[in-house]
Amino acid sequence: MDAETGNSLAQGQTPSQSVPPARSSAFTLGRRLQIIAVAAVIAVLVLTMQQLFALRRSIIQQTDSQMAELDMVLAEQTGRAMETSDFVLRSVIDLYLHSEQDSENMSDFAQSRLEGMRQIHAIDLISPTGSIIASSRPITDLRLPPAALALLARHTSDPRAGLLFSEPIHEGNGVWASLMARRMQDDDGRFRGIAVAWITLNYFENFYQALQLQDQAAILLHRRDGTVLARYPHDDAALGVSYANMPPFREVLAHADSGTLEMDSPLDSGRRILAIRALKAFPLAVNISVDEDAVLATWRRQAWIFGTVMVGSSAIALLLLLKLAQRTDEVERLLARSLAAQAQAEASNHDLTREMEERERAETAMRFLQRLEAVGQLTGGVAHDFNNLLTVLLGNIDLMQAHPAATIFTGRLTTMRAAAERGARLVSQLLAFARRQPLKAKAVDLAQLVRGMRPLLESAVGSQVVIETLLYPDVPMALVDQTQIELVILNLAINARDAMPVGGTLRLEVARTEIGTAILPDAPPPGTYVRLRVTDTGTGMQPDVAARAFDPYFTTKPPGAGSGLGLSQVYGVAHQSGGTAHIETAPGQGTTVEVLLPEAGLEEGSIEPLHEVTPSNMTGHGDASLLIVDDDADVRVTTALLLRRMGYRVTEADNAEEALMALELDRGIELLLTDVIMPGVSGPELARKAVQKRPELPVVFFSGYADPESIVGSIPLSRLLRKPFRPTDLVALIETALAEARVAAMTSSGHTAK
Repeated sequence: MDAETGNSLAQGQTPSQSVPPARSSAFTLGRRLQIIAVAAVIAVLVLTMQQLFALRRSIIQQTDSQMAELDMVLAEQTGRAMETSDFVLRSVIDLYLHSEQDSENMSDFAQSRLEGMRQIHAIDLISPTGSIIASSRPITDLRLPPAALALLARHTSDPRAGLLFSEPIHEGNGVWASLMARRMQDDDGRFRGIAVAWITLNYFENFYQALQLQDQAAILLHRRDGTVLARYPHDDAALGVSYANMPPFREVLAHADSGTLEMDSPLDSGRRILAIRALKAFPLAVNISVDEDAVLATWRRQAWIFGTVMVGSSAIALLLLLKLAQRTDEVERLLARSLAAQAQAEASNHDLTREMEERERAETAMRFLQRLEAVGQLTGGVAHDFNNLLTVLLGNIDLMQAHPAATIFTGRLTTMRAAAERGARLVSQLLAFARRQPLKAKAVDLAQLVRGMRPLLESAVGSQVVIETLLYPDVPMALVDQTQIELVILNLAINARDAMPVGGTLRLEVARTEIGTAILPDAPPPGTYVRLRVTDTGTGMQPDVAARAFDPYFTTKPPGAGSGLGLSQVYGVAHQSGGTAHIETAPGQGTTVEVLLPEAGLEEGSIEPLHEVTPSNMTGHGDASLLIVDDDADVRVTTALLLRRMGYRVTEADNAEEALMALELDRGIELLLTDVIMPGVSGPELARKAVQKRPELPVVFFSGYADPESIVGSIPLSRLLRKPFRPTDLVALIETALAEARVAAMTSSGHTAK
């Protein structure tokens, strides 16, 4: 027994109780740290690979989107060129079928129609027997290619063949053409042959070349069956080849008009990204493709560099972590864990407190937004029915006032009209709060507007209130409805006056401000805004009153002193304009209402109504025949009576089926006046079906909804009149539509004569 062992036994210990257990514990903990280090490095590498592949997918998706947008532009431009060519071809056909021109005159006319046309270089008129009736080509070139005879045979055998395009024809000297053929048929249905336009395919290749696409990009013009007509870069071997069995035609155009996909190129077997789009009115399509390797070249270089750096960094980090694990003892690890746990607990407690505060604010804002949405949904339906009632009421008042015996009731009828118009204003205020009031947003200089309104504000608040304006320089234009923001400023000034019964100071401030990341649900998105602050030195508000200040019909004023819609309209206009509004107030400390409005950028357009009409006297007009369609019988009957009184002949229908039947039976109807929202078939759908049968028929819409466009979707509503309307406004819009239809008819007639 050595001295060390003896000392251990003397202290009541055995040799197995000293050093070995400590080494075993340290070894186990170190091994755990090593496993954690390896797992962390592997996780970093996996995440790196995921990010790289996510970046690759993003590049491919971005390229797909760019290709689809560019292909849409190419298809539109190609379609316009084809529309011009088809128009020229139709004009030649029309002259031939409806005049007694001889062959020479027809040839001269066809030649004259080609002046300035780069996409067509010849026009032929071909008889049913295959002979040339007239041609813009020189007499030495009057030979029909087999493609023309094939098109003639197709039209002869199939009267419904429509517009046809031949396979590309090589005319020599690098010139390629395709024949566009239309059927010539008399009014009695007799087949008179076909008209053929020689489309210059090189014109489209030159146009595609002007786009200066990246290397290894290609653009193809082809028939919908997959036959290639033109290609840039030009390739004689590709022209006339059919790729009908390839994915763009088999999987995209067979089921839709456009799409994007990745595929192997039939020319070099390389992987390409392709976007394809069919022309709307022609049996053609345009596709554009780029080499996938070229698109991903930058990504591959970055991935290689980034991967190399990450692998090297991970290897170094792994070595350092393993070294640290070997040199860390149990006491230091326990102490570090204790300190880390304490710091984490403090941070978690701080984060939890902050999250609870933010959640409380967010829940409060969310409840207000839910209440606002509920009011908005209710307002939309109520406004529609109320506007219909007001239309009937105001229409009948107009009818009564126009009657000779109504002079004794002039005062009462005037009072009734004023009450009805006041109801319309109340509906407008409710819609403004609910953000369903149609706005005419445009760029407004808010500082100049406040400066110009000062005399009006001084008159509104009285001499006891001193008005101060603080208008900062370099304030951008605000995107807002000028009439609505004027009402907002006037409402805020009157509220401030009422809060200062013994006088005080009213300050209006206009400045530029920036908003960062939004937290609350009703906050506007980050960006530049124009800030309008209206501050008074009045009595201020209690917290419970301030919390409900924007609620509609909430007011602290005595009965008859206010409707409770002033501040709610301020809130609604601000939010519908894309901004926000809030209140800062305290009892005895005055009140500040801050309105934020979005900046009007150079690309912003005005949200203007499609037609503005100026009221005129209720006098008689022409004897035009009108068809009025409305499922509300009272509105329909009242409007029909008003129009008949003004000299129109009116046919009534309460649904789309009756309206279409009336149009079929009475060809003398000159205008369709229809409600937008109706059970079954809507007004816009009725208008579409009516115009298909009568292309020259003008249409006027009217609606009691504040935003009928949101209900009918993307269908454009031209000549829209909102209920309740003045008869003079309706007549002005009807006369405008009739006048435009007459001008269009004269223009069309003039083109035909030419």
